[in-house]
Amino acid sequence: MADKPKMDEELTVLFRQWLTAFEKAQSTTDDEETVAALALSEIESRIAATPAEGLRGLVVKFALQRFLHEHTDGSSEQADSAYADLVRMTGYDPETEILPKLRR
Repeated sequence: MADKPKMDEELTVLFRQWLTAFEKAQSTTDDEETVAALALSEIESRIAATPAEGLRGLVVKFALQRFLHEHTDGSSEQADSAYADLVRMTGYDPETEILPKLRR
């Protein structure tokens, strides 16, 4: 695969930061919950504001959208289809890194 575009690298870094914050948020106390939610929201906003330059950046954004959407009891057949296509084209599924950190 060719060199990753700079913005896609930034999206990957932000996604890793989000994963760390998400994992920490899973083990917060009630007093810490608001701070953890704000940290996640800030990273999510930064991801949304960072333009993807390639498929890897798109799949990072879409994985996060898909994960957040699914865990609010919503679904979109078109979004799921597009996500599956992006995973197929990139060979990368960031969602598989989120799910193991989710405490059920």
